[in-house]
Amino acid sequence: MRLGSIHWGRRMAAAALGLAVVATTAGCGGGTGGDGKVTLHFTWWGNADRAEITQKVIDLFEAENPKIKIETSYSEFDAYWEKMATQFAGGGGPDILTMDYRYIREYADRNVLAEINGVNTTKMSPNLLSSGRIDGRTYAIPVGQTTQALLYDPKVWKSAGEHAPKDSWTWSDLEAGAAEVSEASGGKVRGVTSFGQIEDWFEVWLRQQGKTLYTDDGKLGYTAADLAAYWKLAERLRTSGAATQAAETTKMDGSQANSPLVKKTSAAEFNYDSGLTAASWEIYGRPLKLSTFPSSGSELGQYAKPSMLMSITRRSKHPKEAAKFVDFLLNDTKAGTIQSTSRGMPANSDVRAAVGRSLTGPPRLAYDFETALLPKLTTAPPPPPKGAGAVKAALQRVYDDVMFERSTPEKAAGEFIKEAEQAINR
Repeated sequence: MRLGSIHWGRRMAAAALGLAVVATTAGCGGGTGGDGKVTLHFTWWGNADRAEITQKVIDLFEAENPKIKIETSYSEFDAYWEKMATQFAGGGGPDILTMDYRYIREYADRNVLAEINGVNTTKMSPNLLSSGRIDGRTYAIPVGQTTQALLYDPKVWKSAGEHAPKDSWTWSDLEAGAAEVSEASGGKVRGVTSFGQIEDWFEVWLRQQGKTLYTDDGKLGYTAADLAAYWKLAERLRTSGAATQAAETTKMDGSQANSPLVKKTSAAEFNYDSGLTAASWEIYGRPLKLSTFPSSGSELGQYAKPSMLMSITRRSKHPKEAAKFVDFLLNDTKAGTIQSTSRGMPANSDVRAAVGRSLTGPPRLAYDFETALLPKLTTAPPPPPKGAGAVKAALQRVYDDVMFERSTPEKAAGEFIKEAEQAINR
C-alpha cells in the first residue's frame, strides 16, 4: 500500500509531462441533480483495502450531509497519475483528488487546482501545511503525515552488535554494520538495500549537508559534486557487498513484491514510517523495527512530509461542497478513527491522538517513532517546480549506469545535472 512517492519508475516522466499534451479521453466531475442533490467525484490512489475504508467514511459523510453525494474511483499510484494527466489534458477530471507533494506545482501552475478555502487547518502543524502552499496560496492540504526512516530486521541485525541501527548513528555505522550482516550470511542477505537511485533519500542526505533539492525560486539546490559524493557513498556499500547488487536493486519499482527487504535478500531498507501498516508484518514475513536516518553531523535531515494531500480542482462547479467533504475527511474524529493510519498518521493533532490510543502492532510502532521524533523534524520544503517528476525519474535512470559500471559517479552526475536543469527550465 503506497502512501508516498518512493519509486516512480520509468513511466512517470511521461505522466508528469502529460498535462502539456492534448488527450482524447476526459473524466468528469460532479453536478447538480433535479432533486437539488450535489454530486462530487473524488479520485485517489490506493488498493481495495483503502477503498473499503474510504467508502465507510463516505457513507458517514453522506448520512450527515444528505444533499451531497460522493462518487469515487481509484487506481494504483503510477496508473493514477497517468490517468489524471490524460483526464486534465482533455478538459476533464474530478472535483476532488488526492495529491502528491511532487505534483502540486505542476498542476497548480497549469491552473488545474483551485485555491482551497473553508477547510479548518488550526489543528495541523505549520511545518506540514507549508508543503501545500505556493506563493502564499493553499492548493493542497495534507491528510496525513509521515517521515523518512530505516526499516530493519532486528533479528538479522543483531549479528551486527554495536553497529545495529540506533538513534544518533552515522553513515559509517551503517556501512560497518551492513557489512557485518552481509558477511554473516555469506552474501545471501545484504545488510541494506542500495539507496543511490532514490531521490527521497538523497534529499535527506542533502539536508544533512545544509542543502536542499530545490531553491526557493525553483532551481536545483545542489551541484554535480554533491550528487557524485552521495553516489560514491552508495557505491562504496554496493561494491563492498554491504548493499544489494545492481541486478537486484534495478528490479525495484515501488511494489512490495520487488522489495529486497520483503524478499529477504536485504535486512534493512530506507522507507517512510508509514510503511509499517497493520498488514506489513504479514507482507514482510517477520517483525521489523524503525530507526532514524544515519547522519555524519548534527543535522538529522528528516522532516514532516505529507503522506498525501487533498486538492480541489478549478473545474469543480461545487467548491464549497468539495471543501466541506475535505474538511470532514481531515478533521472529523469519527472519520479519522475509521481511516486510522491508512493514509498516514492523521495531520490533525486531535484526530491523531484519538487514533493513536487504539493502535497496536506495526502502526503503533510507527506512531511512537514519529511522535518521539516530531520535535526534531524540520519544516517541509515548498512544492518542487514543474519538471520535478521528470528529474526524479532521471536520477533513477542515470544511476543505473553507475550501478552497472557503465559510468562513474562524477561523469553520471554531470550528465544528470544537465538533464535536470533542462527539465525544470522547460
